[in-house]
Formats: sequence, C-alpha cells, structure tokens
Amino acid sequence: LLSIRRVPTPEDIEAAELDADVMPPGEAQLGLTERAAEQLRKVSLRSERADAALRVAVESGGCHGYQYKMELTHERAPEDYEFEHPAVPQARLVIDAVSLGLLRGSTIDFATELIGSSFRVTDNPQAAGPGCGCGVSWEPK
Repeated sequence: LLSIRRVPTPEDIEAAELDADVMPPGEAQLGLTERAAEQLRKVSLRSERADAALRVAVESGGCHGYQYKMELTHERAPEDYEFEHPAVPQARLVIDAVSLGLLRGSTIDFATELIGSSFRVTDNPQAAGPGCGCGVSWEPK
C-alpha cells in the first residue's frame, strides 16, 4: 500500500464545491505495483522535476459509464490526495477527492504489451466487473 503525503481538508472540499467527504487516512488506500513504481520513478527522473506525479482520475464516459484518465502532472489542487510508494523515491500518485471514492482499494500497475505500454487500474473493488476489453471503461457497483 502507498503512504499518504497529503489529505485535503473539509474546507478544501467545500471550496471546490465537490460532492465528496474527506476520507480518513485508514480508508484512503491504494496499491502501486513495483513495476508501476519503478516506471513512475523513471518518468519523474526524465522530467527533471521532483514534484512529478501520476494523476489518476475517474470521469463519466466510456461504454460502461466511467473511465480512467491518467496523466503526468506537476500540479496539486487543494482537493487532491497525494500518495507515494514507501520504498521507491519519486513514485507518486495524485487523485482528486471524488475519484478517490471510486478508486479506493484499487491497484495501479504498469503493463507492457505488443501494442504499447501504459499505467492501468486493476482490482478495483468499486467496479461491478472487469469492464470493457480495453480496460479503461467500467461500471460501478
């Protein structure tokens, strides 16, 4: 499991006008595979910025109702949670408060296939099933 570096305050959530509560640190849990942590470290080193992180978000859309969005970021919003891998320096995730409610308990992995390599959300306990074949779109429980 990842360590929590930053938790938003109730005031941060309210100011952003989000329909979310501050999740207690014991419930705000995410996993990051060693493979994904190492890839994040490499990406962070290439970006030459110590604040690099993978932003993971959940958006409406896709063939099953929700889809994952991932991008490299150097910015943090007040309503963001920030996580880091306990053993791999510069392996960080940033997730907004609403998305964390839909991702809690998931694992972020890095997969390499013939058609390309990418970060992926796996084992999402909030999902009703594996989702579509592309692994991006999913339906909540």
